Parts: sequence; structure tokens; C-alpha cells
Amino acid sequence: MNPLVSRGKSILVIFCFFLIFSFFASPSFTPTRFIAVSHAQTNALRITVVPQFPGPFETVTVDVEDFSRDLNKVDISWSVNGKIEQRGVGLKRLRLNTGALGTVTNISINMGGDIQSLTVRPATVDVLWQADTYTPPFYRGKAIHSNQDPITVVAEPFFINSQGVRLDPEKLIYRWTRNGKLNDLASGYGKKTFRIVPSILMKPIDVEVEVSSVDGIFHSVSSINIPDSKTEVLLYENHPLYGIVFERALNAKESPITNHEIRIIGVPFFFSNQQKNLGQLVYDWKLNNASVNQPGNEVIFRKPEGGGEGRSLVSLGIKNPERFAQSSSASLHVQFKDEEETPAGQNIF
Repeated sequence: MNPLVSRGKSILVIFCFFLIFSFFASPSFTPTRFIAVSHAQTNALRITVVPQFPGPFETVTVDVEDFSRDLNKVDISWSVNGKIEQRGVGLKRLRLNTGALGTVTNISINMGGDIQSLTVRPATVDVLWQADTYTPPFYRGKAIHSNQDPITVVAEPFFINSQGVRLDPEKLIYRWTRNGKLNDLASGYGKKTFRIVPSILMKPIDVEVEVSSVDGIFHSVSSINIPDSKTEVLLYENHPLYGIVFERALNAKESPITNHEIRIIGVPFFFSNQQKNLGQLVYDWKLNNASVNQPGNEVIFRKPEGGGEGRSLVSLGIKNPERFAQSSSASLHVQFKDEEETPAGQNIF
């Protein structure tokens, strides 16, 4: 054998032996293995809080499990704010009630010497929505949304620290989700409003917002369902003495006329405010299915000359030329009667 080759093999064997010896003898070897084992134990332990982000005065369930050992054989002690609440072998669940906003609940779990802790801070967030649609004056209901009309959703979080001070909503982090899909553009620091434009199709909208403080101490989630809705048209009498009689809609009703004429006004509900204020809505009045040359929201029907009785179908269709999905119609029957058929003193309106 070549002496140079033999010498090279000897040097390689000595180098490998020295490398292995240095690795096991190195002071960093034992800590590295310890950290790996500790990390595995941490992954094996799971603490579950239900609900995950509790509100004030809410029942909370805390469960603990360890996949590296059988906790059913371990003496477990639960402490709340430094006071032992319960203790027993295999006692893996704790139920408690949260306090008011601003309270802090410190929970400690002692599992045979292995101590874990967590903190529960009740918080809440209200979610409100508003549609930019038209309703007449003194309308007591909510202006609901309609197809293609924007909706503004606002989150009002109530994060109260232990000093009783509410965190500034403008300095929190918001994550907005629509129908299960995260909207990155609408989410972020201080973005407490979420603008939605409904599609042409009529369907409900699910909105969820997740709010957290910058330091991650406070956290809350809330959701709402915005039901599907549509535009409406209601017909009212514009009485010469009482004005518009909003307390009684004439839709699909018989409206007897014993005097000379009747004024009917059509009111659009939940159409876009923008087109309504600009006068862009299109009104289509019809009498017995024949178009009436009246482009406005009010029309006058007079009793035929010569008296007698009669019955006519009055209808009104309203549409938004800018948003074609916004359209609706209504109708009523106008019945002309002779004046002598109305009993004296009876108010037909």
C-alpha cells in the first residue's frame, strides 16, 4: 500500500474521532438537548378557554390536557387570584364567571408541580351598521340597505384597563371579515369602520370583526348578520287639510272617493339617498295599466264628469336609473261613489 494513502487515512480517522469527542464534550451540548425536550413538553400541553374571548359577567370554562402524560392520575390544583378554588386528582376543568369590564382574573394551574398560568380580561365590542338609504321624515324604523347601496359598519370596542380607563378605539387593531373572507384593505390599525357594497343578488351579509390592543393584552370578537332587504313603495293620501296621512298606507286597498278629487303621493323607501336627493328617481304612474303623464311623486285623480260610480286601478313604479336593482311598485283601487251614499258626519279619510 502506498505510504501516503495509509498516512492520509490515519489522519482522517484521528480528525473524525476528535470531532465527535469535541461535540459530546462541549458545554453547549446538554443545554441544546434540554431546550428541545422543554419545547416538546410545551407543545404537548394545551389550555383551552371557552369562550376564547369572554365578555363581562360571562361563564368561562377552562380545560387543560397534556399529551405527554395522563392527567387523570395527577393531583391538579386550580387557583383564582391567589385563592385555591378546587383541587383533586384528574380535575382538568374549571368553571368561573368573569367580572365587570376592567377586572382581571389570574388563573394558576398546578399539575403535580408543573405550574401554568393565564389571565382573563373581559372585553366587548359592539358592531353597528348604517345604510345610506331614504326614509320619509318622522319614520321610526331603521333605514335598511338595498341592492348596490353601500353599508357602513362601525365597531365600538370597550377595552377597560385595571385603572378603569377605556382604551382609545382609534389606537386598536381591527380585522374585518365578510362572509368568512378576511378583507385586508379594510383591516389594520385604527380602522374601526368597514364599508360594504352589496351585490346585485339579494342575500344576507355576515360581518365579523376581531379587535385587539397593540400589546395583545385585550382581545374581543363580535359578529352581526345584515339580512337581505329590498326597496319598497308606499302610497299615501295627501289630504288638503291634514297633509300627507302617513299613518295609513293605501297599498292594495279600496279608496272610496265621494268628493271631487284625491291626491295620492308615492314615497320610496330604502332607495339610495344620493339619487333621491338629486331627483334622479324615475316615477311611472299608471291608471288601469295605461301610463299617466306625471313624472313626479304625486298625482291627482278626479271624479269623472257627470257623476256616477266607477272603479280604477292606480299603480306606481319607481326605479333608480343608476342602480338598476333598485326598483319597486305599488298599487291601489280608487272607487268613485256618489256623495249621497256617504252617511252624514262620516269622515272617509
